[in-house]
Amino acid sequence: MHYCFPTVGSWEGASSFVRLREFGGEMLKRNEGIRVTYVVDDIPFNRERANLKLHPDANIAYAPNPGSLHQLTSRRKTLASVAADFYHVLNPLPKMYLAFKGARWAKGKVIADWDMWQSRSPAPPVKKMLSLVADRWARRNAVMCVVASRYLQDEFKKQFDIDAAYVPFAPYLEPHRADGESPYAQPTAVYMGNIYDGVYDHDLLFQAAKLLADRGRRPCMYFLGEGPQRVKWQQWVKDNGLESSVKLPGFLVGDDLWRHLRHAAVLLFPIRPTLQNLCRCPSKHLAYAQAKRPIISNRLPEIEQVLREKAVYVDTTPEAFADAIDRAVESPGPDVVYDLSRQTWADRTEDLLAAMRSRSLL
Repeated sequence: MHYCFPTVGSWEGASSFVRLREFGGEMLKRNEGIRVTYVVDDIPFNRERANLKLHPDANIAYAPNPGSLHQLTSRRKTLASVAADFYHVLNPLPKMYLAFKGARWAKGKVIADWDMWQSRSPAPPVKKMLSLVADRWARRNAVMCVVASRYLQDEFKKQFDIDAAYVPFAPYLEPHRADGESPYAQPTAVYMGNIYDGVYDHDLLFQAAKLLADRGRRPCMYFLGEGPQRVKWQQWVKDNGLESSVKLPGFLVGDDLWRHLRHAAVLLFPIRPTLQNLCRCPSKHLAYAQAKRPIISNRLPEIEQVLREKAVYVDTTPEAFADAIDRAVESPGPDVVYDLSRQTWADRTEDLLAAMRSRSLL
């Protein structure tokens, strides 16, 4: 079997592409005669194979002209030349829809995968219309639909009578790292994530820090991550006189990230029950579970499915987070062992292939 993962854009900081990288890597590890090809845009970051972190046996086909009007024909020709048995399309985008639409070489070969529901996100009218068209095309033309959340699985059945395969995310941090020395001088509450306003819910935590300061409490809080609003929040911290307790050290990786998670008094995951959050399977809670520290979060199905009742669940308000953070930092708890059995990318890849076998695709 020849399995292809087509992508659009740069792989730099693209967390969704981890899903494709891990699926392909696990397929190749199985030693079952599966060939794997990734189609990526021909841009400098993608040209450095080390940046993509792919399995050494994975093939790469480059789609030229990504920044010009010729990119659609170029991508279409590249996909046709790959001549795969299956094309695994993640979060069907208009550019990908245009590359596949009407292509004879793609008929009966598309597997459409949603780890979010982009066509339901707010967008300018033209972009919204194209996104809806691409989404509908994928649902109607895919030989199998795959979703990363139970909510999406239920909605696909309810709205479209589609029996989508449920294949969530798996933990992504490399195991067996040494804990090292604590980077903290005192018990510290830690949030990890991209700092994009309107997409993620870190604002609840900044407001919680301000509420605690107003009460005369200044627990140490770290925000690990990068994003376009990081500078804005750094200024907000300064304007509210919180520099002594609230830190934004930026994007951390490897051993440094692991130390910051493992030595946290508590890990923080605010997530409002919005449509987009219900559709997602966040990987953050899986990384937190790997770190085995207490977690404060909100009740969403994908969160509860992994953390069960071992997390502390609060209302999605700054007040609720402030109260819970204050308690957790005042009296840090022991390690928590979360159940991560059958939560590996090998398991997820088997789920994907089993779904294909159940539909007689293999």
